[in-house]
Amino acid sequence: MLLGHAFFKEQPDVDDTSTEFRRIDGDPGGTTICCLPWRMPFKLATAAGLVPRRQLLACYEMPQAIVSSEPELCIRALNAVVDDAIRVMWRARLAPEQTLVVGLSIGNAAATVLANRIGARLCSIASADRGDLTLWESPAARHIKEKAEAKGFALGDFTQALVGHHTIDNLENLGAGSRFIVGLRDEFIPEPRRAGLIDAVTRTLPAAEIAYVDAGHIGTMMETMRRGLVEPQEVHLARASAPRS
Repeated sequence: MLLGHAFFKEQPDVDDTSTEFRRIDGDPGGTTICCLPWRMPFKLATAAGLVPRRQLLACYEMPQAIVSSEPELCIRALNAVVDDAIRVMWRARLAPEQTLVVGLSIGNAAATVLANRIGARLCSIASADRGDLTLWESPAARHIKEKAEAKGFALGDFTQALVGHHTIDNLENLGAGSRFIVGLRDEFIPEPRRAGLIDAVTRTLPAAEIAYVDAGHIGTMMETMRRGLVEPQEVHLARASAPRS
């Protein structure tokens, strides 16, 4: 709880216009790509046990603008991470069916689009159904909403900009074994946003597993990692080494 509030409390001075991200490279033979929560550095995420420890190919610190007061910057930030991750996969000669994409909190904005675009397995932890409504409703983003309104933006501007980029818009091509972890006491993902995600997954991807953790936002992520829920059994198999040029 304290860790969650430390990173998601209102910080009006945060720069929400930067689309720069940080990629931490892992095992060149790894099969997992991880997208971290908003404003959480890799070092802290590792200390908190939020980074997958097995087969990690790359881990991303999200751009500040993944939650921006300017709608178009949200999309630019998201696409910057997704496009880079695809290049990393290409260089590693990692096939989509061998890939596990892990999304944590707002990291799911990029993780879900990435996994759906390439047909990879997704482990989505503490996510929501729609980015526009989550921005407008979540206490974690209240200061960003206020900045957006001060710039003359309304909810409808974000709804229009994010069409096709919501979690629920990116479910149909997810790989077999995809999993969604929902926190029953998540204080930063409003209940309607959790319910909307569950409903969409049930309808669109009925074979996907939905698991529930009786914890808050950060607690859900920590407990998921502790239980090893990020790794479906088949992901434990190391991929065959591909010849590299």
